[in-house]
Amino acid sequence: MSGRQKNDWYPTPEIATRRLLDVEMFDEQIWEPAAGDGAISKVLKTACYDVISSDLNDYGYCESGIDFLLEQKRAADSLVSNPPYKLAEEFIRHAIALGVDKHAWLLRLSFLEGQKRYQRLFQDYPPIRVHVFSQRLTIWRGDQEISSSGTVAYAWFVWRATYTGSPQLGWL
Repeated sequence: MSGRQKNDWYPTPEIATRRLLDVEMFDEQIWEPAAGDGAISKVLKTACYDVISSDLNDYGYCESGIDFLLEQKRAADSLVSNPPYKLAEEFIRHAIALGVDKHAWLLRLSFLEGQKRYQRLFQDYPPIRVHVFSQRLTIWRGDQEISSSGTVAYAWFVWRATYTGSPQLGWL
């Protein structure tokens, strides 16, 4: 198998979510709208959060057939997710439109790049914090075995509904 996974399913390593929880606190209830096989949700539950998990596709973990981009109401005021990368900007903009108070997204560090993205998103809706992984994560397609170390730089991008300043940069 080569190329992108058909549904852009790349399960989040447990360490990635644990590292986020080392530096960020969320409301008691968290929404995970791209839950996949529950990789993030399970870690959040272990940390005593009440997690609402859903996904468009069925990976055997949570309620499926739920398209986050079509949701009209937020399920919780906090959200943590590793969205389909090809739809990441749309997911973030939709969370903002729904009025999610605090949302964190696991994304490639290169998500920061680009004049058009800056104009469409960052200019008016900057993240409050960007937590960069100092050691690269190994994230593989959900339908493949992990076979080597990571080659892509990742970070957690965190938004707050009322924030308009410059992002704070930190390392995990």
